[in-house]
Amino acid sequence: MTNATRVIGALSILAVAGALPLHAQCTVSMGQTQQTIDGFGDSSAWCGVFSTAKQNSLWGTLGFSLLRIRIDQGGTLSNEGPWQDEIQNAANAHAAGLKVFGTCWTVPSQWQTGNGDILTNDSAAYGTWLSQAASAHNLDWTSPQNEPDGANWTYNDMFNFMLNGSYEIVNSGRALMMPESWGFNDNYSDPSLNNATTDARITIVGGHLYAGGLYEHSNAIAHGKHVWMTEYYFDGPNNIGACMSLAKSIQDCMNYQFSAYVYWWDNDSDTNTVMVLSSGAINKQGYTEGQFAKFIRPGATRVTATYNPQSNVYVTAYISGGNLVLVALNENTSAVNQQFNISGGSVGSVQPCQTSASESMATLGSINVANNSFTTSLPAQSITTFVQTSSGSGPANGTYKLIVKSSGQSMDVVGAQTTNGTQIDQWPYHSASNEQWTITSLGGGLYTIIGVQSGKSVDCSNWGTANGTKVQIWTYDGGTNQKYLFTSTGGGYYEISPSYLTGSCLDEYGDTQNDGAVVDLWQWNGGANQQWSPEAP
Repeated sequence: MTNATRVIGALSILAVAGALPLHAQCTVSMGQTQQTIDGFGDSSAWCGVFSTAKQNSLWGTLGFSLLRIRIDQGGTLSNEGPWQDEIQNAANAHAAGLKVFGTCWTVPSQWQTGNGDILTNDSAAYGTWLSQAASAHNLDWTSPQNEPDGANWTYNDMFNFMLNGSYEIVNSGRALMMPESWGFNDNYSDPSLNNATTDARITIVGGHLYAGGLYEHSNAIAHGKHVWMTEYYFDGPNNIGACMSLAKSIQDCMNYQFSAYVYWWDNDSDTNTVMVLSSGAINKQGYTEGQFAKFIRPGATRVTATYNPQSNVYVTAYISGGNLVLVALNENTSAVNQQFNISGGSVGSVQPCQTSASESMATLGSINVANNSFTTSLPAQSITTFVQTSSGSGPANGTYKLIVKSSGQSMDVVGAQTTNGTQIDQWPYHSASNEQWTITSLGGGLYTIIGVQSGKSVDCSNWGTANGTKVQIWTYDGGTNQKYLFTSTGGGYYEISPSYLTGSCLDEYGDTQNDGAVVDLWQWNGGANQQWSPEAP
């Protein structure tokens, strides 16, 4: 036997014995939240009015939730003719439930030098015109300039507009986006972010990726802004290689804390980039973005996942509509096996949807998830979206008494009080409403626990992480210290952990039989005083 043979044999034995992983592993942490997602979309700039068939494919089949329109520099309130196509596109998009933002490509001639850049003294007048245009188009966000770095705007021009012109837009009740530079150049946004007056006017920091910018825009995020990629494209609408590049671009943006991804226009005449034709026919790149847009809905939250678990495989994860959504990209030219290990939530099954050279958002057979783990094959050059379809272990929605295993006593609100901050303890059950709890699934394995008497939530005080943190009642506000993971420990008992600290759980302090022993938060150790049984009241 050669040395190489011995090594291969030893590795095989170790793998069978469980000492080595059989598959590359991706760890998904449902309780570790990242940015909020605002949506995915494209642009109708210079496209005329989208046909009904195109709208149905983009906004229905593919699930796009954002539309970028062009503010024509020739329009005015007294002459809306140049605006009419985009006014109609915006109205149709709003009727379908989308959000719409508008961008001006060229400053009207009366306020520019002739080279495209804005005259310093005309910022207020230009801001008034933009505000009127935003109202005419009924925009959710308004952007003063497409690619200022290509339109001769200096960094100071942008700051001057933000200081002296943008208030017209904000004062009219419209949110503002900026700077949408060619290479997502932070020098266009940082001066405004770093000034208290202008910072307060900014909602979205957007940009394009044609000359860089694919990184975490930390200053914008530190100032509480959502970061959007608002224009980019790849030639080859039905080329799987171009689809892989698009999918990787979206994955990278999400991994770098972007909240939205907006593809370039959907113009039938541009056969190199168009996603959806006026006939409603969908090209492969449309299905590629649809793998994200259809399942990761506005308001979803990205959660932590191993981004690059093996060579040329990239994974992002989200909680959308209460359910876990995984997007896995395999850029390899051959299939690979990928294992997903899930923590911080309970998942019973997932439904895959797949786009590859031979598939277009094809719905595949459901996959059962055992012990919060599953392994599947990712085809060559494919995008697969896995959507949680069941939460696995956990109580059915209903009203219960919660009995701790160690003493047989019930979870109780001290003194039957209803004041925020009232301690929770254990007490012999006597059918009182302060000992009854309504448990409701939020999806993703998480539940609320609401007191029947008080209408208030079981709450871990101030998101405490120390052993002994107070467990109390508090008005429900959707905080992660009021959402709980139920993990079966057998025999009808559960470990109950707050979603922000899944290694700790609700604990009857001191493992005692004493009436009134408090319920607190403690690191899970498997004790009977940490196991609770939801039973009929």
